Amino acid sequence: YIGDVWRESRDRDSDVLMGIMRIEDVKPNEPEVWHNSLVALGRDEEPAFYDKSHLVPFGEYFPVPKFVREWARLMSLPNSDFLPGAAVQAPLTLAGTALSASICYEDAYGSTQLPTVRRSKLLVNVTNDAWFGRSSARYLHLQIARMRAIEARRPMLRVANDGVTAVIGERGALVATAPEYEAAVLRATVQPRMGDTPYLRAGNWPIVLLCTFTLGGVGLGRWRESSRGRKLSFQSLKRP
Repeated sequence: YIGDVWRESRDRDSDVLMGIMRIEDVKPNEPEVWHNSLVALGRDEEPAFYDKSHLVPFGEYFPVPKFVREWARLMSLPNSDFLPGAAVQAPLTLAGTALSASICYEDAYGSTQLPTVRRSKLLVNVTNDAWFGRSSARYLHLQIARMRAIEARRPMLRVANDGVTAVIGERGALVATAPEYEAAVLRATVQPRMGDTPYLRAGNWPIVLLCTFTLGGVGLGRWRESSRGRKLSFQSLKRP
């Protein structure tokens, strides 16, 4: 199927990025290794993959000890997990443009993507927000994606099979959106961008340091207040 899509895209002088379940090549008699992945099918590049690294517990894997899995295997109980991709992966490339990819709610963890974003000119998020039905969660996820675009000062292409499909500008503005709950084609033009922003350089460290100093200041203030109270009590006991 992927080969057919690739041939069709080249015949149409197009590039394709799509989500797949990917099985990794393993040695004979070894268990299968599955990834939740994106595949980039470029006109002038070999197929390349991004494997989701921040998996959802109980949705994409079961966080249980190894002996539980061994017991399930001995009891012939079916069980299977996706395995996470590497924490740092090379950007995908389409039409000569480096892409920083994320799958589903990975875009909520901006700091984990910094090494790849620094080397990319465009952000891409592919998600399925059908789990949330018609609740406001899909719109919250869209706001998270907009924040990632602002932090990196890079446009984002966001595709949701059930959710909000949108093209987001480097300042977080919605350049274009597709209608919800129906099949649609979204067309837009974006300008890839490069360069480091303060967030790409420092990540979450300024926030961590600010919180540390704030907590330290509050703790020091309470300690001084407590010490002053003990000193006054001691002096009052010494008076005749």
